[in-house]
Amino acid sequence: MQVSNSNDNVNTVYDHTTKFIVDLKERTCTCRKFDIDEIPCPHAMAIFKEFNQDPYKFCLHYFTKETILKTYEEAVYPVVDESLWNVPEEVAQKIVNTPQGRIKLGKPREKRIRSAGETTNHNKCSRCHIYGRNVKTCRNMSKKK
Repeated sequence: MQVSNSNDNVNTVYDHTTKFIVDLKERTCTCRKFDIDEIPCPHAMAIFKEFNQDPYKFCLHYFTKETILKTYEEAVYPVVDESLWNVPEEVAQKIVNTPQGRIKLGKPREKRIRSAGETTNHNKCSRCHIYGRNVKTCRNMSKKK
């Protein structure tokens, strides 16, 4: 990835043939991973590496080491046997049935649906250098000398 500095907070990151705009002050990127996950995306990480900045300063405080350690500092006690539970009578009398679901027709899906951030095409055409193509399916004419 190539990083181009626009100003103090806004940077442009070129990833192969795609351009991403990263705003470090607003913690946003045009790929939207930085906005949604609130942890730096690969484009922001390229900026941090280029300018020797600490990426942990740009993470949401929930993802810091201190917060995770505070989460588990209290003791977690095991639940006693179900026969020793003190259940109120009005709760014990309620009957909860399983939800009435619809049985889907047809053959079940074999491939899972990929999330927006996952890439499916890792191959690159040796003729036009575009991802998702190969020489056989390339629409560009070969350059003859």
